[in-house]
Amino acid sequence: MEQYIPEFTARDINGEQLLQMNGSKLKVLGVSSSSDRRALKRHLKDMHTAAEKERKAQDKLEKQEKQHKKHQEQYKS
Repeated sequence: MEQYIPEFTARDINGEQLLQMNGSKLKVLGVSSSSDRRALKRHLKDMHTAAEKERKAQDKLEKQEKQHKKHQEQYKS
């Protein structure tokens, strides 16, 4: 898949934009092979899922930290 990096770079496609790509957008970017598009979409979906899990885990951690601080403040009073 490295052969597509120069085209993505030339068009200033960043990671966030890449995660939003569908098959037709990938085709416009020069990914002419349907099997490559399929593979890229699968990898992008996996990356999106992983990023979403990470975001949720971070949100959960932040919520736990806020609750911990709240409990500490209650015990100080």
